[in-house]
Amino acid sequence: MVEETWSVDKSRLVYGVNRNDLNFLDITEDGDLCLQLRGKNITFNEVIKRIKEMNGASPGYASSFTLRIPQLVTYQVKKLKAAFHRAMEEIDYGGKFIGIYPVKVNQRKDCVTAVLRSDSVYGLEAGTKAELLLIKKVIESEKHRPIVCNGAKDPKYLKLIRDCIKEGYNIAISVESVHESRLIVKKFKPEQTNLVLRIKPYLSVEGHWSHSTGRDSKFGLSIHDLYDVVELLKQTGFGDSVQTILAHAGSQITEIESFERFGRLLTKLYAELRDLGLSNLETIDFGGGLAIDYTSSHGSDLMYRYAKLLVSGVKAQLSELHDKYPPPNIMIESGRGVTALSTMVVVEALEVRSIFPLPGDRYVSETTEDDEQKTLDRIKNAPSLKEIKGIWNSFHEKYGGLNLAGMKFIMEQEMVTGSLEDAVRARLVELNLKSYEVDGLVRSFWHPEHIVIGNFSVFNSIADHVMVKQHFPVIPVQDLHVKPQTTVRLVDITCDSDGEIAQFYRPQTNKVWFAEDNRLLTTLEGKMGEGIPVGSLQNVPGSCFVLALTGAYQDAIEMDHNLLGDLPDVELYLQDDGEWVVSWVTGAESIEHLLKDVGYADIDADEDPYMWD
Repeated sequence: MVEETWSVDKSRLVYGVNRNDLNFLDITEDGDLCLQLRGKNITFNEVIKRIKEMNGASPGYASSFTLRIPQLVTYQVKKLKAAFHRAMEEIDYGGKFIGIYPVKVNQRKDCVTAVLRSDSVYGLEAGTKAELLLIKKVIESEKHRPIVCNGAKDPKYLKLIRDCIKEGYNIAISVESVHESRLIVKKFKPEQTNLVLRIKPYLSVEGHWSHSTGRDSKFGLSIHDLYDVVELLKQTGFGDSVQTILAHAGSQITEIESFERFGRLLTKLYAELRDLGLSNLETIDFGGGLAIDYTSSHGSDLMYRYAKLLVSGVKAQLSELHDKYPPPNIMIESGRGVTALSTMVVVEALEVRSIFPLPGDRYVSETTEDDEQKTLDRIKNAPSLKEIKGIWNSFHEKYGGLNLAGMKFIMEQEMVTGSLEDAVRARLVELNLKSYEVDGLVRSFWHPEHIVIGNFSVFNSIADHVMVKQHFPVIPVQDLHVKPQTTVRLVDITCDSDGEIAQFYRPQTNKVWFAEDNRLLTTLEGKMGEGIPVGSLQNVPGSCFVLALTGAYQDAIEMDHNLLGDLPDVELYLQDDGEWVVSWVTGAESIEHLLKDVGYADIDADEDPYMWD
């Protein structure tokens, strides 16, 4: 077989960088991962070195850190607005685009203020009293910005809303139940109230959180309740207060075409509610749902297609209704699509542990060696994946079970197993199969045999990976110019078996690419696999991995498992003159602070809980 030359372009494809939602990452010709901001390349190794030089002696310094780039929030806000303006212009749509950022996605000040700096009229969404107080503070000098108050509302939440309205804030109150509608008509005056009818999204869509859609959604009014609420509002003089309807199709919607149907559905409801007497209804709030391309497998125009499909659905439904109704304004509450790119976690690799003995001194008994050689001969001559599976499972049934033969025999087994795995993968490459998927294996021969210990906590940095199996791209910061030697599992320093990330999306190629040890790097169809490719295993200790696209939700849901708190926060900013600066925002959370959170106020420990050199 002729060995194909590796290239940086191949690494770009394997790791998904320099395109789609990883367009801000690239690889230099020397194989270094870099940030690409407004044409400026900044390698992660440069950033890591500068931080260590500036803050290596600072309290809370840790070799891993969270890197925040608020300028990427601005980039996404402008991109989203441009996508909708382009779509509306192309199909001659008469309504306006209204952007709303739901602060639940990331309430950090650097994130919220970045949204506000990006656009002078962009609005915010609150789901609780606490979030409304946050919003009230950050826009106290910009009260013209629209605020949508969602979430379950008690009298205190409604009182806070009423106080904000009196102070001049531009607030729309969502009505999510019959109970809430009764509270609202008692506590507000119709002429001072802007209401949003939140309706269950009676539409099934494909996405990571598709279970939250349809009639079983926890959010919004069922259709039978909607009729009751409309009647109550009309009877109490609040019919003219309804200016918006809202439905949320779900989060991270990957079936992008469903947005056209969603646009049609809500436009149909918009028309019917106007016919019921809600003549001031002028806006449809489509909530969130805009997907982030965590796998770099969608087209580069994903955001534009989302906008075009949604606007086209609204326009098509209006046409079917003979254009009797004014085109509604289109409100979008995209959070993930705005913030995900802006944050990434940089994790130092502390050490590499190997599952099987490394090549070198080798001793096996004559009996075991004879079995090994016979099995190797059978593998090398096996004509199909099915036969290889049978050989492999037979070996493991004989040698892979529980045995009480002691350390020496276990060592022999490990040596032979590692050797046979290598032989199986080599034979599979020779067979040049159309598919390398196989069910029913006693042990996978693709499973990574090297474990990288990273100085971080999965639970604190990427909690969604554990909670909902969310995929995050993981990319080494160096040796990306060479063909990957092997694949690894990146595990954290918690005492929890869920504290690891090994998922890696194997992109689609016309011919499958393999690592040096014949592990899959790509597939013919594009598929999630296991094992993060690394260029040179010996260079991994002391280097870093980047966990990208962590800016949505991860800060809001972080967990202090094993009393491992926040990593240091570092902010990077590219100046107008092309120079970049990094700011040390906070150090890692101290052990003393973490212990106080769990009730131990008298333990003095200023250091942080992460590993040190």
